[in-house]
Amino acid sequence: MAGVVGLERAARTIGAWCWAERRCFELLGGWVHDTPEPALKALFARHSRHHAWRAERWAEILPRAYVPPVDELIAAGPGAEAFDLAGTVGPSARRLVAHYDVVYPAVVSAYESSPAGMHPVTDGPALRAIRIIVGDARHDLEEAASVRQRLIGGTSEPTELVHLREAVASSQVSEVVEGMPIPLFRRWGS
Repeated sequence: MAGVVGLERAARTIGAWCWAERRCFELLGGWVHDTPEPALKALFARHSRHHAWRAERWAEILPRAYVPPVDELIAAGPGAEAFDLAGTVGPSARRLVAHYDVVYPAVVSAYESSPAGMHPVTDGPALRAIRIIVGDARHDLEEAASVRQRLIGGTSEPTELVHLREAVASSQVSEVVEGMPIPLFRRWGS
């Protein structure tokens, strides 16, 4: 029976990641319409589609046997309120910082930390997806850093983003299944 519980934990983790990528797709896609800067508008539009692609990759490998229905698995994980908070940030330059410096690096860090608890045989599809998705996500983060440097320079952070950083930090380990956290966010570099 332990294998079933382990499978459910893996399914819930991948489901939460799928949800996170879908939510990022919605956020960035929604920002495209009222972003006046052409470079940011193009970045948000392009990366919104990248988030949709990553969500589909997670959905493809989602275990479907011996676990709750997919509708229950692709659900907000701990820290979902940070995505809602990111959606309230404006103007567009602050949105760039909110997504690419606060929220999404923590999501990518969760992906990167997961292989330590995975087995190459039973978790092979997830491990492969993590390698591909992390590479793709890191490329987007690097591109956004370049755009941010050109548009807003330096690394100063608007004070309105402090609450978003706190929301991400406070939710990094909050839901536990089978004695292990379901990581939606991880501290960048941890």
